[in-house]
Amino acid sequence: MSEEDDRLTMGISVSSDEPDFENMATEAAPIEDFDQNGLLLKIAVNGITVQDYVKKLQESDILVAVDGKIYKDGPARLREIFDSRTSEEAKWLLSFYRDGQIFDILVNTPIQSQFGLATQQETDWALEQFEEHVYAEFDTYQNYEVYRDSHGVCDILSMEKDPLTYLFPAMWCLKYRLYPPLIVLIVCYAITFFVNIILFVITYAVLSRFIYMSQNNIMRSFTLYEDKNHYMTIAASNEKDVSAIVKKIDPKNRIRFEPYAIKAPKVVHKVILKEN
Repeated sequence: MSEEDDRLTMGISVSSDEPDFENMATEAAPIEDFDQNGLLLKIAVNGITVQDYVKKLQESDILVAVDGKIYKDGPARLREIFDSRTSEEAKWLLSFYRDGQIFDILVNTPIQSQFGLATQQETDWALEQFEEHVYAEFDTYQNYEVYRDSHGVCDILSMEKDPLTYLFPAMWCLKYRLYPPLIVLIVCYAITFFVNIILFVITYAVLSRFIYMSQNNIMRSFTLYEDKNHYMTIAASNEKDVSAIVKKIDPKNRIRFEPYAIKAPKVVHKVILKEN
């Protein structure tokens, strides 16, 4: 056997022992299509992928609608819908049914999990709830991450960049009650202001940009520091709608810093009847 053949044999053996993870990550797994027969798709048991688990989807979540339209066309057609948009701004609003409640999630990558079929009863329940589901303007939707502790206390974090962080980072920390970074900012501002005004301006600009770029990670870090775990990701046009969905899914859930509703006092009119 020649030296060239030896090198070729070694190359084959190495490539067979070390799979190409990069190609495996980019190639979509083949999808087995099937007729839904009027039933809705449901994420199969042991069929959820890491990418979808990070979005906090769960096994047995029932896919009800895609971009506001009820979906009953099978898994392969769903992949075709995802593949039809390839631009960087491609995104889809998916509506799922879980624990008696419809919730939306905004995704910019295709769902990779394996699907099965919901039962007829589950389909009926999901479609009944979907009839009461109201959509806002799609352009106003954004993802909110919900973090919950063991007592059911939840924090709702917006994943949109807040311009307040770039102009007034201290005010942003105060807005979200992030007191430790607020104290650090005030100390840095005070020291640099009394040392040199130019140094203060440079410090202010650098810290503003840093907080603006990392605001999501800062909020996530402090929720984890408070022993809260990622509970759900919900797409909505405002935080109030997210709060309502979280409470409906589990009545024990409470939103931190949410003002309690003050009920109007009941007025009891007493009538004294006089004897004739």
